Amino acid sequence: MEVRYAIGLWLFGSIRDRFATYHPERDLRGKFEEASRVKGAEGLEVIYPAEFKDEQLDEFKSLLKEHGLKVAGLLVDLFTGPKWINGSLTSRDEKLRREAIALAQRAMDVAKEISCTTVSLWLGQDGYDYVFQADYRKAWDWLVEGVREIAGHRSDIRLALEYKIKEPRAHIFVGTVGKALLIAEEVGLKNVGLTIDFGHALYSFENPAESIVLAHRLGRLFHLHFNDNYRDWDHDLITGSVNLWDLLEVFYWLEKIDYKGWISMDIYPYREDVVKACERSIENLKLAEKLVRRIGIESLDECIRIGDATKTVSTLWKLFL
Repeated sequence: MEVRYAIGLWLFGSIRDRFATYHPERDLRGKFEEASRVKGAEGLEVIYPAEFKDEQLDEFKSLLKEHGLKVAGLLVDLFTGPKWINGSLTSRDEKLRREAIALAQRAMDVAKEISCTTVSLWLGQDGYDYVFQADYRKAWDWLVEGVREIAGHRSDIRLALEYKIKEPRAHIFVGTVGKALLIAEEVGLKNVGLTIDFGHALYSFENPAESIVLAHRLGRLFHLHFNDNYRDWDHDLITGSVNLWDLLEVFYWLEKIDYKGWISMDIYPYREDVVKACERSIENLKLAEKLVRRIGIESLDECIRIGDATKTVSTLWKLFL
């Protein structure tokens, strides 16, 4: 296993919920200056074009060089603008569907220019809130056709689908690991895979480790996001603050599948110091990796082989002796 840690650049400006705005707004340079203070972070995940426009591309590349940072992933902004409130790839408006496809293709070109190999699609506005609101057949046709057209734009950039069960829509079409994999398999291109968000998997009532193994099984595990929650909402808490055992199982399986790639911190520290919260999240992930090795891969292999829950619980709790 070889991992590198990244942080979302969007965390270093103002962040909002339905009730308040937290932290000061910063321009692009200001965000870079804050992000570069995070110990243990080698890269950034960036929302395009929300955080930098095409005319800022040279400035963006200059800031990357100045601060010694890489781009772990580019997330296409098909969810924040008013135009997308009724969907992007599944909009009833063909003009908007074409615009969404063109923007994602442009993001792939930009990714190439900034030496980024992965573009993520989180289609949070593509879904429905009521029964009899969506034509599921048309929506899924549009999804598959749109993803295929985007990914076919260039084979040297990976297109990663990030799933989430709900919010902002009551039902998001790409809501589970199975649905995301179904799209990837139906599209049938090697450069289409998944970004698995630890918190989204929990929130979808999945076991994150199993979801990771399923994506890897099909050769479609492209990228990882980490955060934490109480399984009832996408809280985006400091990684490792709630679900310790699930986190350890994830790192056991990342070791078993020999994961090589980026891990991005997708947390929302509304009331916390953002730099400290990111550092704590990265440190917790590094500790999780160490704890798995302290227990022993062979010991955990044996627990799984035998399938005795009592033995497994005993093995895990001996960490604290």
